Amino acid sequence: MRLSNTIAAVVIILTTSIIATSTAFAAEVNIHADGTMSNTATTSTWPDKILKGMSGEEAQKEIKNVDPSLETHVLPEDAIVTEDYREDRVRIFVDTQGKVVNQPQKG
Repeated sequence: MRLSNTIAAVVIILTTSIIATSTAFAAEVNIHADGTMSNTATTSTWPDKILKGMSGEEAQKEIKNVDPSLETHVLPEDAIVTEDYREDRVRIFVDTQGKVVNQPQKG
């Protein structure tokens, strides 16, 4: 009986944590009809700010404003790239209209 109460308490805590995290994320992001996302928080910066949906050049400027030492590359979403990981590099993948398709990250 005691073990089942403990398991139930853990499940409740985990569920509450997941709901709180989901709610916090939803409060900061707008998902538009075309599938793009944008931040509702005006003070956030990359990497917290969602860059998906903006132009590759705008995303590149946002990233450089945060850390000018980063090497940034705007690439087509189907570009073939090396698989090495580099903390000083950010690849920005864009669609045929030049819009960012995935949230850029270091690597």
